[in-house]
Amino acid sequence: MPGPHRRLHLPFSQWPLADRLLWQNAMIDHDNPFHSAAGAHLSERSRRQYQYGWRRFLGFLTLDEPAALEIAPAERLTKERVKRFVDHLKESNTPRSVAIQVDMLYKVARIMLPKLNLNWLKTIKARLFVAAPTQGARGPVITSVQLLELGQQLMDESTPTSNRRMRLTDAVQFRDGLIIALLAFVPLRRKNLAALEIDRHLIGEGDEWSVIVPAKETKTKVGATIDFTIPELIHPYLTTYLSIVRPRMLKRTNCTALWVSPKGGALSYSAIWSIITRHAKKRLGIHISPHDARDAAATTWAIAAPDQIGVSRDLLTHSDLRATTKHYNRARGIEASRAHALFIARMRRAAGS
Repeated sequence: MPGPHRRLHLPFSQWPLADRLLWQNAMIDHDNPFHSAAGAHLSERSRRQYQYGWRRFLGFLTLDEPAALEIAPAERLTKERVKRFVDHLKESNTPRSVAIQVDMLYKVARIMLPKLNLNWLKTIKARLFVAAPTQGARGPVITSVQLLELGQQLMDESTPTSNRRMRLTDAVQFRDGLIIALLAFVPLRRKNLAALEIDRHLIGEGDEWSVIVPAKETKTKVGATIDFTIPELIHPYLTTYLSIVRPRMLKRTNCTALWVSPKGGALSYSAIWSIITRHAKKRLGIHISPHDARDAAATTWAIAAPDQIGVSRDLLTHSDLRATTKHYNRARGIEASRAHALFIARMRRAAGS
């Protein structure tokens, strides 16, 4: 893997002091009836979404104009910077998703900077929604980068803290985020994704993690074993899930399923569908099925590297009559997996440059 990845959003602990104070003041839930903070009336989930809207904007500035972080928040939020932010989002998001993220920026700015005239920002986000095409009959076109960012957003919002026991709702959201982020790099069919087991399909060897699915468990039941390398970017999330999140939900100690439900056992095959569609609809504003998520890998290469589209064929384990041996086929799948991870990293860096 290349050097440390520049995050596209800025964690709260790294916000400028002025921004942190504005957020904390907006979120204070005073018992004093003469004090009413707008953020105090938000649900915990809404607070996290609003905070992410500001984190995403600050993350963009960290990449595009670091010196702007030293400017007072009310002076920093300008039409010109938001327009550059919109262009940045368009690099790796659908028009609908761009509109939703700018809408989140508008909403959080209203509660953090209540005295600031934000009519211009309201107009920008309204125009983005009008310009965003509605979903066509053929379904949305998404990339692996969008899946990864959606999954990371869900996990970052629900990351467990050391000072309190993790809430069950947070554990479920973190699990959902990991499923979606993993799909960006490991585009398995839904049946294989749901059936993953620890130490049988998810294999850890030293500092490396892999997802291995025997040929007999694949759709065609012939050909080569599916072998994906999990990139380092996912390792911290996977470690957190295995050590904290999964045990929080698990009730059956003999359960080896990677994905578990709040009921304590293996997550059902049918649940995968709703996990992907629910979060995509809410966060991206589009309907994405598990099949769309799998196709995102091919779309990623078709858009950005059409001359290398054969990589997506190997990544998705589509049959190839030219392959002469199972070992050759599997080796190409491993190399495709690694190339895909590197390619996603390059796309994200390009979007942040």
